[in-house]
Amino acid sequence: MRNGDLRQRLLRAAEQEIATCGLAKASLRAIARRVGVSHQATAHHFDDRAGLFTALAVEGFELLLDRTRAAVAGVPAEGGQQVVASAVAYVEFAASRPTMFDVMFRPELLHADDPRLGTARLAHRMLLRELVGAAQATGWAASVPTEELATVGWAAVHGLAVLQRDAQLTAVPTGVEVDPARLVAQVGRALDALG
Repeated sequence: MRNGDLRQRLLRAAEQEIATCGLAKASLRAIARRVGVSHQATAHHFDDRAGLFTALAVEGFELLLDRTRAAVAGVPAEGGQQVVASAVAYVEFAASRPTMFDVMFRPELLHADDPRLGTARLAHRMLLRELVGAAQATGWAASVPTEELATVGWAAVHGLAVLQRDAQLTAVPTGVEVDPARLVAQVGRALDALG
């Protein structure tokens, strides 16, 4: 078995273990057991559990960045359309990779000072600022500072992603169909109204 293959298998097993047992109970031993290797074999790739979780978070930010770029490709900046497309990609990512998404935003479980993690987080944040800035250049919410608008938008979309992932949007039946993509568009309109 190649080292890269084992590393990837450990990352996938970590996702499975976390999904099954939760973040608090997922151990390196159990993750290694899922892959069929000894606990010591994990040390060739990860110093500890936080190291494995950090690698998973880095991978998550890189995947999210790729999905965001793909979602906005060819979408005009006018009217915040790219911002909305990136928000939809964010919510869809949280729904499709809930375990990875959880790990990405749990700094107490990660090596927060890991340079790869810092680079991956910053790349995603800079893309969001770039998308908001491009929309503002067309007149969308132009009176709000870019960093503030990006932060408010991210906070709203992250909250929506967590609510959808945890099935809280439908947990209390209201008789009204809740469409996350439509809600994200509403967030876009609300952000524009701030300007």
